[in-house]
Amino acid sequence: MIATGDRPRDGSARVTRLLAGPAAPIGCAALTLAVALAGIGTPSLWLDEAATISMTTRSYGDMLRVFPHLDLVHALYYMIMKPWVAAFGTDALALRLPGALAMAAAAAGVAVIGRRCLGPAAGLAAGLAWAAGPQTSRWAQEARSYAMTAAVAVLATYLLVRALDRDEQRRWPWFAGYAPAVAVLGCLHLDGALLLAAHGVTVLLTRPKAGVWLRWLASASVAAAPLVVLAVAAQDQKRQVKWLPRPSWDVAWAQLQFLTGDRALVAPVMALALLGVVTSVLGRASRPHPTASLPAVALSWALVPTVLLLLVSNVTDPVFYYRYTTYCLPAVALLAGAGVAGLLTVTRRPAARTVLVCAAAAALAVPSLPAHDYIRRQDSRPDDMRAAADVVRAHARPGDAVVYLAGSARWSAATYPGAFGRLRDAGMRTDPVTAANLKGRDLLPRELPPRLARADRVWVMDHRSLDPHGPVIERRERAVQSAGPWRKAGTWTYRGGWLALFERTGPYRSSR
Repeated sequence: MIATGDRPRDGSARVTRLLAGPAAPIGCAALTLAVALAGIGTPSLWLDEAATISMTTRSYGDMLRVFPHLDLVHALYYMIMKPWVAAFGTDALALRLPGALAMAAAAAGVAVIGRRCLGPAAGLAAGLAWAAGPQTSRWAQEARSYAMTAAVAVLATYLLVRALDRDEQRRWPWFAGYAPAVAVLGCLHLDGALLLAAHGVTVLLTRPKAGVWLRWLASASVAAAPLVVLAVAAQDQKRQVKWLPRPSWDVAWAQLQFLTGDRALVAPVMALALLGVVTSVLGRASRPHPTASLPAVALSWALVPTVLLLLVSNVTDPVFYYRYTTYCLPAVALLAGAGVAGLLTVTRRPAARTVLVCAAAAALAVPSLPAHDYIRRQDSRPDDMRAAADVVRAHARPGDAVVYLAGSARWSAATYPGAFGRLRDAGMRTDPVTAANLKGRDLLPRELPPRLARADRVWVMDHRSLDPHGPVIERRERAVQSAGPWRKAGTWTYRGGWLALFERTGPYRSSR
């Protein structure tokens, strides 16, 4: 017969064994995927995702013609996505599902890293914090490379943690996997190469033997070699990021909100992270651990890339934008998980522990609900192109022409080809595929009126991003009017731009 007093101990052992097994990482991955899939198709596709659609629906040959002068830093992502798009199409769910799967994989990795560095409770808490984070859902629901960078950064960090483990007998297999993981991360987004600097700080704080240092330096050099080549080749494409802001306190504050998940989460996440650092350091002082400490791993991962990007942006052209550091978000989840685990050390009373953990969970979950709700709205992205597409579907007729006043308007129309493809692009001289770009090439304004001479109805569309409302756009507007006479049949505004429909009221008479 088992004594009554032994049952809690046996139950605790069973819980520990459960948390130490695969159930915790798999559960965190499943929860992350479920949260990410909730409402994934509701937000409108927007300009950045239009680039993904435009590039991945071309042949590989046409795609390769673009990279020498545009989007070289996204080449690997496009190549990965092309067969996916060929198999599953370009609707919002299909395009965004790889991001959701990547974030789910990152959740499992976060849980495993937290468990190795601090223990089962910290690993589970970190995985759950990752699943609940608004930024996890935001970038899981985006057809761009950011979710993949998070997943690959987690993989690279896990391989490093394993390689730094003092009890590890064979380190080369881990370092051999580490080098290509970091290289892939940098090729998915060049700023991901800064994870090497963060890992250098981790190795420094871990103070391994000289042989381990040399192995890491060798692996880091192998990883950096292709990224240096990529960075040099992409130097001529800096005009793509000329819109980036100069570093300021507002930028720093925005980055802090991004890393913690939302403005309402800054205080609770920072408090948990601080508690996690303190309890981790104190715990290791009393019980030495064979592998790298969680603060050594997570603090450098969260801070070093941001600090370096801000410093570089202060002395050269700006290169910092918050979403470029999406691969640093797992580090904050690790720190928050460490804080939740630290609450378990405050008291030994089970009831008190339960209350503290529930309070921490509420402090993270409740403030995040408005952010989760917002990112799942149709107009939560910079451009609500679905609203524009709905207008075209409802009012367009066969034979309608369209004039995109800005090149970015034609680019953004790639989001919903089933709608905008119904319109004849009267202002286009060269299509984007032939032009090997995203915008195509436009006719001169004076060439527009003859193109519109036989059009009974013409749509005019403008897009607020990238292309300033300058003289060329004004001349295009005047050129459309000179192809009349017209009456305005409707005007619609949407987040990111506007549409107008004109119907002919008389024959076109050339001014020549």
